[in-house]
Amino acid sequence: MALTMTAHFLRNNPIQLGLNVRVLLMLSFVSGLVYGSQVIVPPKVNAVLGKNVTLSCRVQVDTNLSLTQSSWERKLPNGWVTLAVYNPMFGISIPPDYERRLSFRSPSALDATIMLEDVGFADIGVYTCKVATFPLGNTQASTTVSVLVEPKVYVSAGSSALIDGGNETTVATCIAERARPPADVSWETNLYGMSEAHMQEDANGTTTTQVHYIWQPSRHAQGHTLTCVVKHPALQSDFRIPYIINVQFAPDILVLGYDGDWYVGRENVQLKCRAKTNPPAQHFRWIRLDGEMPNGAERVNNTLVFTRPLQKNDSGVYRCEVANDIGLHSRDIRIRIQDMSQKQMTSSMAIAGAVMGAVLALFLITVFTIILLTARKAPSPTYTDKVIDLPPTHKPPPPYTERGTAGIPLASQAPQVASFSQAHRMERRYELSERVPSRTGHRDHHSPTHHSLSYQEWICHQNGADRVYINHREHYV
Repeated sequence: MALTMTAHFLRNNPIQLGLNVRVLLMLSFVSGLVYGSQVIVPPKVNAVLGKNVTLSCRVQVDTNLSLTQSSWERKLPNGWVTLAVYNPMFGISIPPDYERRLSFRSPSALDATIMLEDVGFADIGVYTCKVATFPLGNTQASTTVSVLVEPKVYVSAGSSALIDGGNETTVATCIAERARPPADVSWETNLYGMSEAHMQEDANGTTTTQVHYIWQPSRHAQGHTLTCVVKHPALQSDFRIPYIINVQFAPDILVLGYDGDWYVGRENVQLKCRAKTNPPAQHFRWIRLDGEMPNGAERVNNTLVFTRPLQKNDSGVYRCEVANDIGLHSRDIRIRIQDMSQKQMTSSMAIAGAVMGAVLALFLITVFTIILLTARKAPSPTYTDKVIDLPPTHKPPPPYTERGTAGIPLASQAPQVASFSQAHRMERRYELSERVPSRTGHRDHHSPTHHSLSYQEWICHQNGADRVYINHREHYV
């Protein structure tokens, strides 16, 4: 199609012959570049120092073209240098300087990929893949090769030992040596420390990165893990190195064996001193603080063994001492030897409680029986008792001498009716009491404080023609 367009242009413009020739050549070249062949390479390739790298070159050629040869060239300060040539007819050609390190992967009309082994810093630069076709000529594409240096990663412990309760210090340092470009270094942990990074430039554009982890030691973190994490383009995945924290501390002591139920005659008992310490304990010692160690108590390593049945004088305060390179700690325990075991004491208390409960129940039954018998023997109250001895449920009116008569029309009639009725009732009660002398005598016999009602116990108050009888034994509220 490009040739057809060129011929049509020449027929229409025969005068400008020189210009037409130049246009024809340019159109032919462009048509070959766009429609004839194409070279595809990655724009940038990262190679790792000391390892192999692949430089990919794929060729796309139309069916009306034929591949003459493909080659790789490299740009140096003094010019271009041919590294490898592939010719379908004459085969492969590689210069002596590269024939041991460079090779075609699978040369063909569609593939000009090469492999470069043992990459060094001298291999950094621009590489070009060229393809020659007939009749269009050369087509090319370039890529830049960068050399990465994989870091050497390791962890080193701090310069001083970690002592519990000491000052802040460097626990460990994560180091990524001679990396290109610089590595990303960090610490992973659940401790409350801090990281401090330092970078140092080395030869050939490499960098060494050091990250210190600074923390105040504590025994509670003994055995915990710090993880050094390094990220770098030359690494296929993150590089991780665990580091176990080693904190030294004085003994942490626990005394075992005493259950609070040591009693006279108990056998096969012992006190064991268990110590958590770093570094290991070098010294164990049992002593008694309130007296001499009793006979029959033997020290066996970290254990105090009673080789005989317990006695009352074994009660006391015992101390276990443990020492290591960091210091000496002790733990005291008070032992109380009882007369009997807790099980025996519980049984005795249960029996005593049952006996006391039975006695209390018997006492309550006896009291209840006496109350019932006494209630049955008591006489029933007489009619006179009910009428006279019961306290009034109302407050009596004031004396007639204090009442005023002015302003009340019926005041002169009401007292007369009340006085006559009350006097009549009092006389009736007196007659009834005279008719039942035997009952009255019976009450005096059983209740000395209760006297027979007599007519004289009623005091007569007279106000003119009115008479009022008042029992002085009544108590009013």
